[in-house]
Amino acid sequence: MNLKTKLDELKKVEFEKPKKVFTMYLDTDRSKPDQQNGEWKIRLKNGLKQLQQYIENSGADDELKQFKTIKEKVQNEIRDNERDLLRGVILFATADGEIWFVEKLPISVETAFYWETSPAVSQLESLEKRYPYMGVLLIQKDRAAVLETEMGILEDKNHYTLDLETNDWREHQGPQGDDLTVGGQKKDQFQERVEANRQRWFKNLASKIEKKAGKRNWEQLYLVGEKDEIEDLKPYFNKKIDKTIPRNLLNRRPHEILNQVLE
Repeated sequence: MNLKTKLDELKKVEFEKPKKVFTMYLDTDRSKPDQQNGEWKIRLKNGLKQLQQYIENSGADDELKQFKTIKEKVQNEIRDNERDLLRGVILFATADGEIWFVEKLPISVETAFYWETSPAVSQLESLEKRYPYMGVLLIQKDRAAVLETEMGILEDKNHYTLDLETNDWREHQGPQGDDLTVGGQKKDQFQERVEANRQRWFKNLASKIEKKAGKRNWEQLYLVGEKDEIEDLKPYFNKKIDKTIPRNLLNRRPHEILNQVLE
């Protein structure tokens, strides 16, 4: 389930008192100057403490019981997964477990805590608009890769290599090595043919990617590669290209690619 689908579900939730929903946005970005010594842990502790005090002062004993149950679950969740935390955490929970949704994000969020009859989704909505479900196409001569991402989370990845026997792009699992030979041809001879037929092959690639974009409901499409290659490839798309990144990132790890593309 992608986050847009989950967001749509959360927006429909509305409980009757005394049942409440706990919402948390927690900034865990250790790269920030004010996060170098684990300050996010203090913000988490203080945020939970202040919310509990607010509920205690309201005299709502049933709500206090709910909150204490959720508080323990939240603390356990963060403690048990601390090593896997990235730059932000979003969490929605009810005491009875009807709602329990946690997502560790590679993008920063603004720390906030809510205790209401419905999930506080405004920040999630803003993040979804800023980082929607998208495809990132990386191109480098005879190789290409597609990363599907939402809010910086890698949802899927595919690799493509030119197949000279069919004059088309072959989709496969895993990156293609640099020692590629096709039909006994040497690598330099293969590259010469790639250059000679690049325009036609780019047209074929654009067609494949647009079909995938339609099938997977991408909201945006980014092109990444050497400037001359992405400028040659771009006109073959009917779909709007939302951003071009003139960098050769194809051989990087997916999380490194997304960090640079979405920065």
